[in-house]
Order: sequence, then structure tokens, then C-alpha cells
Amino acid sequence: MNARLTPLRRLFLLALVVALAPPASPARAQEWEPGPSPYGEENHQIRRDKFDVILPSVMREHDVDMWIHVMREAVPDSFGADELGSESGVFIFTDRGGDRIERAIVGRRWGATQRNYGESDYRLVEESDAYDIIGDPVRVQEPLTAPVTEFDLRFEGLEEFVAQRDPQRIAVNFMQDLGTWPTDRGKSDGISHTDYMLLTNELGPEYSSRLVSSEYLVLDYINQKVPSEIALLKRMRQDDLTRLERTLAAIEPGVTTVDESDVTIFRRTSTGESQRGRSASWEGTIVQGGDVLAAPGLGVYAYVLRPGETAPPEEIQRLWAEYLRVDAILADTIRSGLTPNQIIEEYSRRFDEAGIIVRDDQLHMVVPKNNFPAYAMGSADGETHLTIDAHGQMKGARPWSDETYHAPRVGSYGPSWTKDLVLAPNHHFVIEYFFYMPSVGGDGEDQYLLWWDHEEALATEHGIEYLSEPQTELILIPSSR
Repeated sequence: MNARLTPLRRLFLLALVVALAPPASPARAQEWEPGPSPYGEENHQIRRDKFDVILPSVMREHDVDMWIHVMREAVPDSFGADELGSESGVFIFTDRGGDRIERAIVGRRWGATQRNYGESDYRLVEESDAYDIIGDPVRVQEPLTAPVTEFDLRFEGLEEFVAQRDPQRIAVNFMQDLGTWPTDRGKSDGISHTDYMLLTNELGPEYSSRLVSSEYLVLDYINQKVPSEIALLKRMRQDDLTRLERTLAAIEPGVTTVDESDVTIFRRTSTGESQRGRSASWEGTIVQGGDVLAAPGLGVYAYVLRPGETAPPEEIQRLWAEYLRVDAILADTIRSGLTPNQIIEEYSRRFDEAGIIVRDDQLHMVVPKNNFPAYAMGSADGETHLTIDAHGQMKGARPWSDETYHAPRVGSYGPSWTKDLVLAPNHHFVIEYFFYMPSVGGDGEDQYLLWWDHEEALATEHGIEYLSEPQTELILIPSSR
């Protein structure tokens, strides 16, 4: 056995890469939870700016006179919540000429509730000063016996509203071309068949014949950013980094548990186990010397020194150097104005020249640790394997927003149509990738070392613009405080 690799083997035989979970996105979590939000006015300003600048552009580019986005609380809608300001109501944008698009919220919009379900988000659209017409919210209260149901009321009065504006082409939130894939967790297909029937019945045959899907319009709206949105993303990053600094400073090796320090465990040695450490078996795990601590969503990484160590062992330094090498190539090749297919072609060539193998699947999810030929050669000199999934984000950067809105998607995952969309200027996305390096163990125990990055960033015509200064040196946490 190669003694030079012994510390690394001991480290990863512990089956630990500890990942500090980045805090829930403040723009999303703070805005919709009861109480004042530190980002409330910023979110309102972004909404107003996008309505002023982006909305006219995308509607006219797609030849849409009216855009209807239907939302019901029973069908969660991340686009409505993050971009429009609510998960309930019928949102209607009408191009009536001039520089400004009319913005209205009509139909059934839920307000206060008769039961103690907590405050809803209905007041936010009223406070935002972003809409011209806002219908009164409906109290959520089960009525006494009556002949009508929600089906009778959902789109009441919509026909008159539409007829007054007489749009020739009406976009509605249902999918027609840009479908999701079978394992999608989201609910981004749009309105239900019941909604569609109720909507067309209310509009009548003339206006129903003018309905088209809003799928391309929605994607273009999401992917174009305004300066106020970029400013908020950078402010959120600084706030998250401040909290993370306090978290790292509070960690006491041998004492602090993952629960106390808000860390999650990433287990690289178990195929099929969550790569983001959600397994219940890691609850209560204590942070130890030799662990790698990470906040992949912020691009921050640290090493916990063992007693007597003053620097990371050579193997950890090699892992860190590989991270910087991979990140530098992606930072140079992911650019706005290109499609994911064009970017993939370029970075595949660059990684091939660097001796790094770009693979389609995430190795740790599909291949057992000691059953992958490249890592069973008894040598630490095998190639690094890399898989990439640099997917788009919506405003607020919710990490698990509906998958359809992750387009454009640079990498091997997702439907092929996500690879044909051009990255808009300042495209907001995550630099998500996993790479794997060889690790020699005992007989039958050869393993790979895993690294995960999930940092939010912007794509410009010159390459990646980070939301904060990228980390160049591995943070060291002393073995004792």
C-alpha cells in the first residue's frame, strides 16, 4: 500500500465529506413568510423593473397581445411566487400600445382565511405598486350550503375583461413543446385540464381559438435580468457569507454535531445515497479532524485540521488544486450569447486537453465505489472524471425550483431542448458539477474522492461573473478552539 496516501484513505474511509447547507434563499424564504422582510422592497423594485423593461420586450418578441397566468394554491407555482409575487390569482398582462404593458390581477385570489393556517402572501402584490388593476382577495371560508362551487367562480368576469381589450393572440401557462422529463419533481406543467376547460368556457369560442402556450415567453422572462435583480443577488450572497463565517467560527471539532452547526453530510461511498447528505443516518454526526467542510452553494470550502497538523495533507491539497483547475475552465467557457450545446463542445475540448474525462452521469449515484474500472487500477494517477449540470435559476435563486425553469441547462442532464436556448446577458445559474479523483485502498477497496460545487453566478459574454470574490485558498479550521 502506498503510505503517501494513507492519511487520505483514512479520511475518506470515514465516509465523510461534510457540507454546510447554504441557508434558504432569503429572497424567497423571507418574502413569503409572515412578518417584515429584509428584502421586501428590493423584490418589489425588481418586479416593477422587469415589468417596465423585460415584459414589453418578451411579449412583442413572441407576438403576444395578452398573457394570462393562472395560479391556484392547490397547484404550487414557483414562477408565480418568485416572479409575479403570489401563488394565487389570475394575472393578466395586456399590450395596449405604448411603452408600458398593463398589469392586472383578476379572478379568484385567496386572501385571509377562516382557519389558523397562517398568513398568506396576498398583501404583497398590493404593497408592490407593480400592478394597475388588483381585484379584491376572497376570504378563504367554507360557505354554508349553496349550489355553486369553485368551478362556477374561478374565472367569473374574465370574458368581459378580455373582450374589452380584444387581444389577437393570448398566451396561457400550459406546456406544449418544452415538456419536463419523467423524474421531474416540479409541478411546472401549468394549468390543469379542468382549468383549461373552465377558462375556454368563460372566454367563449372566439377568444379560446386565440390561445397559445406561454412556455417560451416565460423562459425568456426568467432568463433576462435587470440591474436591481443582480444587485439583490450580490447582497444576498454577502449576507449568506456573513452567516457562514459565524457558523464556521462556532464549529468545535470533536464536539459540534451536524445538527448544531447546520451542516449536512455528503457520503461519497454509497451509490444511490443522497449526494447532498439528506440521509437520516447522518443525524448527530460529530465534526472531526480530517473532514472537508463545504458550502457548495456559496463556493466556500474548509478543512478541519487533525491534532498536530498545520496544513492539509498532500492529498487534500491535490483535491483543492483540481477544483481550482476545473472551475477556471468553466469560468472561461460558460458565456452568454452561446447555447449550452456550443458551450459543451468548447469545454469538452478544453477538459480533454487537460486530461479530465467529461462523463454524462453522476458517478456516485450510479456506480459503486469499488466497481468502476478507472478506480481499480491500484494507482493514484488515474484521470479525474467530471459531470456537469450548470442549470439556470429564477429570481431569488431557489435551489429546488421547478425543473422546467432550470433552462438553459449546460451539461448532460435535462431534456435536449434545454441545450438549444441561448444564454441571455447576465444569465443567472449555478455552476453545478461533481468531479471524482482516484484513491487507492486495500484489496478491493479502491475508491474515488468526490468534489461538489453548486455556486450561483452570472454568465456574461466574457465568461462567469461570480456574485462574490471566488475562494482561492482552502480555509483551515483548527483541531481545537
